[in-house]
Amino acid sequence: MTYTGDETFMVDGKTINLTTNDFWQWAYSDLNNSIVQSMLAKFIVASSIKTVTTRLERSRTGNSYDLLSKNGYKVNVRAAAYIQTLDEEYPDHISFSIAPIKFSNRTASEYETDTLQRNSDVYIFCIYKALTTNETPLNLDLWNFYVLSTKILNKKKPAIKTITLPSLMKMEPVQCDYYGISEAIQKILTV
Repeated sequence: MTYTGDETFMVDGKTINLTTNDFWQWAYSDLNNSIVQSMLAKFIVASSIKTVTTRLERSRTGNSYDLLSKNGYKVNVRAAAYIQTLDEEYPDHISFSIAPIKFSNRTASEYETDTLQRNSDVYIFCIYKALTTNETPLNLDLWNFYVLSTKILNKKKPAIKTITLPSLMKMEPVQCDYYGISEAIQKILTV
């Protein structure tokens, strides 16, 4: 079920003055929290490339990628930021999780024999570059997007689980802004 934010909680079969939007504000209003920021980055990329599936639809299918573009490209989105809510004083070292995972459409007993793999066509690395929590992640001018073919990642870093920004930059990803993400995907996947 997909919620809109207006749904109300109930007690004893009666609605109370508490909505799903109240919950979202309570749980997800801190956009500088790393977990929320990761979801925000996926939302930003999804809106830019006009994905054909929602996050909920994707998770129900068990796919090992984050988004499916309107052109059928499987996309993984990774996010990082220089600052976090609880540690604004010390900027973070930028790194991203890129660990290959086991993925199978087979039965559970056959699953154990699968090899580790990255099951996407492209990775989009999103960096929120603000250096203070006084800035807002809703300002998309404060985000950098780096698009890299999964083939290149598999060739140059086949088993690595985490990649730093300097290591990523050595692989020459396509850097773009919010409006250029789809074009960057097309550029690297049609080469």
